[in-house]
Amino acid sequence: MTDLTPNTVKTKFMAHQFTIKETIHGVSIERFTELAADTSMHEAVCRRIPGENLEILESKVSGDIYTMRREYNLDVNIPDIAKKLLKNAFRLKRTDITNLKDLTSTVELGANLPLIATSERTVTGDSQKVDIVLTWTVKVKVPLVGGMLEKHAEGEIRKFSQLELEIVADELKKHL
Repeated sequence: MTDLTPNTVKTKFMAHQFTIKETIHGVSIERFTELAADTSMHEAVCRRIPGENLEILESKVSGDIYTMRREYNLDVNIPDIAKKLLKNAFRLKRTDITNLKDLTSTVELGANLPLIATSERTVTGDSQKVDIVLTWTVKVKVPLVGGMLEKHAEGEIRKFSQLELEIVADELKKHL
């Protein structure tokens, strides 16, 4: 069950914020916690997300903290000739820092675009399911059209987040 609730909040700059909620049934919070500490699980999810030239720059557990840094070219819907001309223009840099004890994370997206996108992720659950909540904040630093581009960025982030959550659910179920 996915809840896709948009809203706008005020921060230092006016930024766009929205929330994505997902429930994965058939996985206990205990099993999720065990699998979340397995770096190969995170790497398997990354390799299945559509994109090109994936580079996993860091994937390590240190105490209760798991850090993953990666870069890849987004699989955007533009003509191939434009992709060649704009080589690496859609290169996404992503850092996830997860507290494995609390099951909370921060996600930061960086790109070769005037975009700032961050997310706070929390995972809760019980013996039957896990609930994942992502609260995204997006700021596009382009005068006059930033708000419109933020709404477009929201659509793309929602699309990729939903796909990632489906992949996570599939990978979890493979390990049950």
